[in-house]
Amino acid sequence: MCSFVIGLGTGHRKGMSACSARRPMLNRLPYDVLLGIVQLLGARDVVRLCSTCRALYGLMDDRSMWHEALSRLLLLFPQPDLARRLARLSAEELKTQVLLSAQLDRLWHGMDFRPRLIQYFHCDGNVEHVNLVAGGRWLVVVLYDGSLQLHQLGAPAPAVTLSHSLTEDESVFYLSSRQSFTDDHEDLIILQMGVRYNQCNIYVYHVALVDPSPTFVLVGKISVTGSVWCCASGGGYLVYGLESGGGDMILHVCPVGADASEGKPSRRLSLNIGPWSADEDFSISILSERLLMLAYHGGLAVYAIPSSAPDELEPRLARPVWSRGCDIGSGIYRISPFSWNPHRHPIVIAGTRALHVLRVNPNSGVDVHYREIPYPLAPDVELGYVGLGAVGLRRAIWDSTETRNGSLHVHFRTYSLPRSILDLGDEDPDFGGGELGMYGRLGSFTVTLDPEEHLVNLCLEEGSGRVCLLLNNIMTGSRRISVIDVV
Repeated sequence: MCSFVIGLGTGHRKGMSACSARRPMLNRLPYDVLLGIVQLLGARDVVRLCSTCRALYGLMDDRSMWHEALSRLLLLFPQPDLARRLARLSAEELKTQVLLSAQLDRLWHGMDFRPRLIQYFHCDGNVEHVNLVAGGRWLVVVLYDGSLQLHQLGAPAPAVTLSHSLTEDESVFYLSSRQSFTDDHEDLIILQMGVRYNQCNIYVYHVALVDPSPTFVLVGKISVTGSVWCCASGGGYLVYGLESGGGDMILHVCPVGADASEGKPSRRLSLNIGPWSADEDFSISILSERLLMLAYHGGLAVYAIPSSAPDELEPRLARPVWSRGCDIGSGIYRISPFSWNPHRHPIVIAGTRALHVLRVNPNSGVDVHYREIPYPLAPDVELGYVGLGAVGLRRAIWDSTETRNGSLHVHFRTYSLPRSILDLGDEDPDFGGGELGMYGRLGSFTVTLDPEEHLVNLCLEEGSGRVCLLLNNIMTGSRRISVIDVV
């Protein structure tokens, strides 16, 4: 067995052996060979190496090196807005993005760390939900009347406002929204709006931020008679749950897209999944053209989506093709937005005692791989309260303050997810041992609020590590938005 040592020095010092003097110096290698070596390193190792001497420091300005590093990250964690700008980014901008990602992976699970910046913005008291999009540079604001606004952070006014026309006998009884992704990981906003006692309109919008004019693009709209429990969109489908009137839960599967958004008729499929308690809420995720998943307090269930017949009117009886009993919480579900590439990007659910990870192979029928990963806690240590939260593929966050009792502080638990859920090995150069761990790492930070404020909505844009809070003053009814930058 032989070894090959590459030195960093540039000269022959007194006392150096002849053998040592003949060792090849790293900075004497051809530039393309040296660049190829450096591209195999993670971001932090590149910085360390390039800081050893002036000759190697010049690599820090090599655009191709940082372009390669950022491209690897985008393959694992898609960010369409950033990918569209990739060709136009300078070497310095590329380097900033790569180093930001490494910093977040290192700091996200710090205990009681202090975020770099916390900003507060006063907003309309009618704001119901907020969602960060496009790398955390833009904010989608949902108002109580169903209007959507698109704000660029720091801008004095919204760039886009979209209002929904209601008839004279319609008004907004209730409103909910949910963020999801298209097949290409573009941002979707699903708006569920009760406009009459027994009627609900569901809208699906693509948040289009392509220059020069950002806008909301209608992907699909349906009107439903009855009280919709929840809905989801993905892969050309919109799925919603509706109580049958006889105690059964019916899942309606509707195509959405160009034809649906233009009001053209489309075939719908209904699945009767059996009796459902009025006290048992649930969340829907669309896994593929053939599968959808329900998450509820008692566990997870996957149902097959059969092909619909043209004249099929009655709901089909459906039973789960896969199920698992587990405790994922009640009423508050922390589930990663889904990009409908489950074989590569799993669904991640932060439960009250463990992380639940599902991966399906959409090309092989019912092929569900499930893992339950306990949180990394010391023996006899409890996780504590798990409240409103958000989950991605690398990071999660939730409110861990069960009761404030007049306290000015709200505590948040942060979680660097296990790298094993993305099949990243121990030696992956982009993620060092102090960053994404094989079993995950827990951290925390604290935010100071007014005594009368409580948390209405929390969202996470994990590419930037930016967190957004919607806060409500229970005494005055005024609302404000807090934007938190970890690094």
